Amino acid sequence: MSDNSPTGKRGAGRPPRVNRATIADAALRIGLDKATLVLIGRELGVDHSSLYRHVRSRDDLMTAAVDQALDDVSWHRDADDDWRGYLARVAEAVWDVYEANPGVAETIRTLDAMPSSVIRAFVVICGELRTAGLSAADAVLAADSVMDMTNDSAVGWRRLLAPTATGPLVADKMRHALESEFAAHADWTEYGELMAGALTGSPKTWWRRKLELILDGIAVRQSAG
Repeated sequence: MSDNSPTGKRGAGRPPRVNRATIADAALRIGLDKATLVLIGRELGVDHSSLYRHVRSRDDLMTAAVDQALDDVSWHRDADDDWRGYLARVAEAVWDVYEANPGVAETIRTLDAMPSSVIRAFVVICGELRTAGLSAADAVLAADSVMDMTNDSAVGWRRLLAPTATGPLVADKMRHALESEFAAHADWTEYGELMAGALTGSPKTWWRRKLELILDGIAVRQSAG
């Protein structure tokens, strides 16, 4: 029997109250942007040094948490999904994971080695896009473009919604800087208003508009043969 420890082995006796899955769950509850081994140990009611029986390092812990966060996403295409509906649905699911689990998007971006759950999901997405009619090259390009944009958007918006050192949100400070800069150029007004609207609107709405732009581009490429 395994408890998913780094060695995959467990001695005889009562099941441990802490294992790799409970550690990953605790990290997600705390938030990967704040989780430390000390905080996780406190959350689980154990000394943090005991966590090393189940995770090798902080990167290993973060990888386990990312795996756990993505575990409920359905990566497979429904029978009535075309490539566009499928890719939009998967992207929405990933955005929802990022939104519900602070720090997951940043962790995927900064880990030295991509978590195996992310690699497996990417391969499934490419395979489903191929069966929906895309070439292998276009399936990889489409999946990579959508997932990169979704990750970058999630990371960017979390940064914008964080407070600055002096109090206001980064988004507010950026909006004021944009308004000040654009006000000095009459012919920039339209762009300034659009960007200010993006910064004060819903992050998910702005992200969806970017997603639609990418999907429209893929559709044009597909129709051109």
